[in-house]
This record gives sequence, C-alpha cells and structure tokens, in this order.
Amino acid sequence: MAGERRIVWFLLGFAAATGVVLALEPMPAAGQILDPLARSETPRRPGQGRPGAPRAPSDLRRTPLDVEEPDPFYDGRFGPDAASSARPAPTEAEQADGRATAEDAAAEDDIFGEAQARPRQIPIPQDGDPVSVIEASAPSDGDLSEPNVPPPADEEDITEVDMRSPEDVAVFAGAPAAYDPLLLQAEEFNPVFSASQFRQFGVDPFAPLGTTIGSFILYTAVEADGDYNSNVFASPEPVGDTALEVRPSVRLASNWNWHALELRASGDLSFHDRFSSEDDRAYLAEALGRLDITSRTNVQALVAHEEAQESRSAINASSAGTRPNITVNRERLALNHRFNRLTVQLRGSVIDTRYGTDILNGEAQSNADRNFTLYDQAVRPKWEFSPYLFLFSDIAFNQRNYQIPAFTDDLIRSSTGERYRVGVSFGEVSEILRGEVSLGYGRQTPNNRELEVIDGLLIDANLSWRVTPLTTLLFTAASEVAETTTTDSGGVMDRQYAVEARHNFSTRLVGIAGLAYTTRDFVGAGINETLLTAATGAEYYLSREAVLFSRYQHTVFDSTRPNSSYTVEEVQVGVRLRH
Repeated sequence: MAGERRIVWFLLGFAAATGVVLALEPMPAAGQILDPLARSETPRRPGQGRPGAPRAPSDLRRTPLDVEEPDPFYDGRFGPDAASSARPAPTEAEQADGRATAEDAAAEDDIFGEAQARPRQIPIPQDGDPVSVIEASAPSDGDLSEPNVPPPADEEDITEVDMRSPEDVAVFAGAPAAYDPLLLQAEEFNPVFSASQFRQFGVDPFAPLGTTIGSFILYTAVEADGDYNSNVFASPEPVGDTALEVRPSVRLASNWNWHALELRASGDLSFHDRFSSEDDRAYLAEALGRLDITSRTNVQALVAHEEAQESRSAINASSAGTRPNITVNRERLALNHRFNRLTVQLRGSVIDTRYGTDILNGEAQSNADRNFTLYDQAVRPKWEFSPYLFLFSDIAFNQRNYQIPAFTDDLIRSSTGERYRVGVSFGEVSEILRGEVSLGYGRQTPNNRELEVIDGLLIDANLSWRVTPLTTLLFTAASEVAETTTTDSGGVMDRQYAVEARHNFSTRLVGIAGLAYTTRDFVGAGINETLLTAATGAEYYLSREAVLFSRYQHTVFDSTRPNSSYTVEEVQVGVRLRH
C-alpha cells in the first residue's frame, strides 16, 4: 500500500501543479500566438487540416473528402501546405532570364509527371507554434555508395529507377500511413484511449469517397460473412454451429470549415443454422458534434443508443438458457482549450445500462439487479513538447448507482471510484511510432462495507510501430474495474493485452496475425480467469467498393470455477462492400 500511496500523491501533485499553471498563466507575447493577424487582415479559416497531410494525386477525382476537417489549433502556416504568400516573389533579373519561369515549371512535376504544387519556403516558427512534421528521408541502412554519376545519355541506369507501379508508389512511398481525411474530430471520450481517436498505421489503397449531399458526405457499407463456431455456448461441452452474419452501417458527416456534425448507425445481424437463441439482433445509433467557440476552444458532445444481446464470453454470462438483451444510453460532453503548448480537457458522461430477462429451463429470469447508471467526471491536461511527443495526465472520478441488491447475495453494488494516470503520447503524424501509453492507479470502493475494495495498477496503451513501409505492429492494453453480481465480489479487475502484426504483401493483399491475453480477478470471491486468443487472417482489396476477407481464431478460456474452462475455434470468410 505504501508504494500505491506514493503513486497517488505523485499524480495528485502533478494535477495540482497543472492547476497552478492554469491559474497563473501569463498573457502570451505576440510571438507566441499561433495565428497573429495584421491589423488590416481579416481572419480566415484555413482550408487544410493536419500539418503534414498528403495531397491526393491529381489523377484521382478531387472531392471534399480529400481535405481533412480543419484543426482549430493549426493556421496552415507550416508544413507542405503553407500559404503561397510565404514564398518571396522573383526578382526582375530572374524574370528577365527566365529562371523563375523554369523553377515554377519544374516544381509542377510530381512523381507521375503531373501538376502538383511543391512545398513553399517555411517561415521561422515562434515559441508555441506547431512545428513542421515533414520528415527527411533517411539513407538506406548499409548504403556505402559514392555520389551518383550520371549514366550515358543513351543508357538508363536501372539501379536508380523505381520499378514499382504508380499505384504502389502512391500508396507506400509518399503518403504518411493511416492518414484519414474522413475522420471527424468530434470523437468519443474514453478516459485514455478511443478507437475513433487513434490512427494506427495501415494502408487502404482505395479510401471510400462517399456521396456528397449538400455540405454533408454520406458513407454506406455492408459486411457479410459465413461463420463457423465450434463452441457457440462457450461451454466445457462444445457444440458447433454455422451462421450467416450481416453488418450494415451508414455514416453522414459534415464537411464544414467550422464546427462538425456526424450521424452514425450500424447493425449486427446473425442467422444460425441450429440454435436461433444465438442469433444477434443488435444496432447502434449515435450523433456526435463539435462546436468551435474560438480557434483554441471547442465543445464536443455525443448521444448514443445501443441495443444488443449479451455475449456468451462476458463476465456475468451463462452458457445455459437464452441471452438477455442489453440497452445502453450514453451522453457525453467535453470542453477543450489550448494554452499555447498546454491543452486541457474537462469532460463528463452519463451511461445507463439495462438488462432484459432471459429464459432458463422454461422460466423467465430477471436481471434487474444488474441495472446500473454510471456518472463520470475527469480532467486531462496535456503538454506538447513537439508533434511527436506529449506528456499527459488523466484524473477521473465516477459513481456507479444500483437501485436494488443483487439476487446472489442480497448486497447492493453501488460504489465510487477514482482513476489516476500519467502517460506519454507520440502523436499521430510520425512515420515510425504513433499512439499513447500510460501507467496509473485505480480504486473502486463499494458503498456496502461487506464488499472488498477493488484497486490496483492500471496499464493502458495504444501504440503502432511501423517496422518497415510494409509491416506494422500494434500493441494495445486496457485496465478497468468491471461490474459483477458474483457472490461476495464487488467488482472485477479486468486487464487486457494484445499485439497485432499487419503486412502488405502487395497494394491489394494484407496479411494479419494477432495474440490477445486477458486476466480477470473477482476481488473478494477468490475466482480468477484467463482468456488467450490467437488469430490470423487476410484482406484482399478487389476495388474501391469491395474487399474480401478471411479470419481464423483460436480461444482458450481457463477459470478456477469448477466446470467452466473451454476452447473455441472460429472461422470467417466474407466480403465487405462500401461506398
């Protein structure tokens, strides 16, 4: 406990120091302001977003999707898209001898021999300005060659010619990996990480274009596959079944310079051959928005409604009977403000979770004791050393309210909790390493003193390492106190770790392999569980509209509960259609 107390005091001290900095913040000097304007200049919104974002080749149809939602903290003065006014005008002498004209003509030749503007001269950045994130290409490992000597005029030196097709060059040579111009900045607000926030490395040779509807872009997709599961009930006595799975989705995103609005809807339908109790009838509808108050301040919001059936591998799930329906309503709100290099986020959320009845041996079983409402409040300061390195802390408090005691032991599971995290972020623009990793301490205290306190170390990560231009490793980790109605346990310390490798065998063919490991400690009940999953698969991009995929997954579940361990084999083969 002494070591854990030191961690808590360190995190509290870091948070207190951040508060003092905010309270005593001096007025920034003119050189520190991100977007200073001349007195006669009218403020304008830049048309390009994230610095370092690639431009689409001119042979592709240009649409509003090729431009990312503008970053409210970036004024476009740095990087490859700097304003043309940053380049000095040619002198009269240069115009006279034609050197300026020749320079402009040479600048218009890209790797395909087509017109494309070259980067302009970059002004000297001031303190607090976002610096350029253009990385110079490093020499090849072991390159001992001498300065190039031009070959004879009638002979082509094949050692200096890129033999790849123009498509491969465009995908693998020029563009930063995982640049997603379609991603809306009104993300969800996971305390540390969110799948919609993190842009891992990964090349999609045919990014969907969508359909323009006024100032909105509409994206549609449907995924269908045949699935074989050797143990559909996650039981020690495996029973297999096949199923047809269909997952449609639709997304309507705004294409505005200021503010943002996005509507999403998705479904998950499955049709089993033998056991209709395992059929899924799930859907999700959500609305996200961002209100830009100033170039440094914005408010983000999310409202979502979800209906699903409980998974057989969930913490409180049973392998017998039917699966209960789960209804989840989420409301989230966050305020973001930037003080030069310091960014602070204040956020709060309300998540209401309700469980329906299930049928066991012909009798209805109520799950009303599992219904709860979660309230969460948090602050997240983050300091930018460079676009490649950030230091952040995340301090969150929550209240979990149950209305009735658990049917298992007649104890109510209401509790309060706190989470303290400190971590580093490597940003989303590096060509080598992206993502975040944090270390912290979490504690959940039941209101009923008959239940033990759940606390422990928190490890969270979402890192992507680009080993080569064609190979990427992704590491993820998540720690949280999960809910349970198990007798004598007030909660489960749940930790998940996973590593995934992706390799592009060609522009169209991607191979995937992964390994995941989960541990569950039912505090107070003396129950421990582990879940080990190994998976491999492939994706083949037929065209911009169609992707073929396959996946094989092997799962081993071990539990100290009698007659609870099992194994599962699962195979999927399908197609993904999108527009």
